[in-house]
Amino acid sequence: MGEQKQKADLHNKFQSEGFLLSVAYLVDIFEVLNAIKLKLQGKNINIIVHHDTIRAFMAKLDLWMCRMQDGNTACFSNLDFVLIHSYHDSKKKIKQIISHLTDLKIEFIRYFPDTDEKREAWKFIRNPFHCKVADVSDEVQEEFLELKFNSSAEEDFKELDLETFWVKYLPVYPLISHQAPRILTIFGSTYLCEAAFSMIVAVKTKYRNRLNVEGDILCALSGIRPCIEDLAAKDLIKLRENHSSWQCGDNSRETL
Repeated sequence: MGEQKQKADLHNKFQSEGFLLSVAYLVDIFEVLNAIKLKLQGKNINIIVHHDTIRAFMAKLDLWMCRMQDGNTACFSNLDFVLIHSYHDSKKKIKQIISHLTDLKIEFIRYFPDTDEKREAWKFIRNPFHCKVADVSDEVQEEFLELKFNSSAEEDFKELDLETFWVKYLPVYPLISHQAPRILTIFGSTYLCEAAFSMIVAVKTKYRNRLNVEGDILCALSGIRPCIEDLAAKDLIKLRENHSSWQCGDNSRETL
């Protein structure tokens, strides 16, 4: 539209420095939001990782607001580039950006409440070997000390992910471990549900509208890769057994 210059007013607005500053900031902030959105997706991301990501982002918002108040726009590369190559008074635009960042943090706090409280409650699940005995309840303190001073368990904690570690030691330390699976199995976001609905749309088409999709969806969403050769071999063995039993039945009838 700017190249065609069909509307002079619109063209002048596109060329104004205030508009360029707004576009540059929007490019930067949407790039940041897209990056955090990708971090919140994935099949193997638990809710503790989600909270860490959100807390880190809100801390970045505070850092950006402090920098912007000092006139430092280096945190937004496109905005910083436009400001360097323009003579526009940036004070008014920076105030608008600080206001937007403030509103953005308020919205994140509303959408993700109690991040700090959850962090304290999940401190033991995150790393039991960095906790103190006073951080756990009285009835499990003795079992907690057994786990904390188990050198083999500490080595496993360094090598395994949280889910695998707690599942492995659940039979060994049931009192102290029973809370971990309840927390780690919580859905961190709606990403998995949305992925499941998308998979249903792909599997259950108008040509398969009477299909029972439960088994197909389980296979499609599972992270375990099936061994097709072994499954086919087992089906072949069953087929041969059924065929043999059928032949034996015919022979018995002929004998009678």
